[in-house]
Amino acid sequence: MINKELIFDGKLIKLFKYLIETPDGVQEREVIEHRGAVGILAFVDNENILIEYRYRPAFDREIIEIPAGILKPGEKPEEAAIRELIEETGYKPKIVEKLISFYPTPGYTSETIHIVIAKDLEYVGRPSNIKMSPEEKYMRVEKISIYKLLDLIKKGEVSDGKTIIAVLSYLIFRK
Repeated sequence: MINKELIFDGKLIKLFKYLIETPDGVQEREVIEHRGAVGILAFVDNENILIEYRYRPAFDREIIEIPAGILKPGEKPEEAAIRELIEETGYKPKIVEKLISFYPTPGYTSETIHIVIAKDLEYVGRPSNIKMSPEEKYMRVEKISIYKLLDLIKKGEVSDGKTIIAVLSYLIFRK
């Protein structure tokens, strides 16, 4: 990279104009720099996990996804997983282990999503001292068999990439 110029500095992302050297000369690219995120396969027992039915403004509809959240500066994915799981579902895991990390859209963002497995959950309740977005405040959390979720993925009823990658990775690597 030759140079980068800040175009937008938001709460969640920063948009930069990059100048990069290529064999064809200097090229301009727009890149979103992102802190990264964590997605959580939260097992309530050997087969059932927690999922969320959550309204997403970008698609103007409710979608099915695993609990997830953006990393705070300096936060490790396992720490974020514990924090996010409590905030979104009220469950605190005693065991958190990394499953896989991936780049969801490497063509224009630096975001890395880390998928973790959370086990040995204890219900502690959702904290009342944090400010929740309307999407978080009104989402529904349910328990579902990971195999039922796989069936929903096959039927096209789950389109969230991190959820699909989490389920398939778990079934491939943990069986």
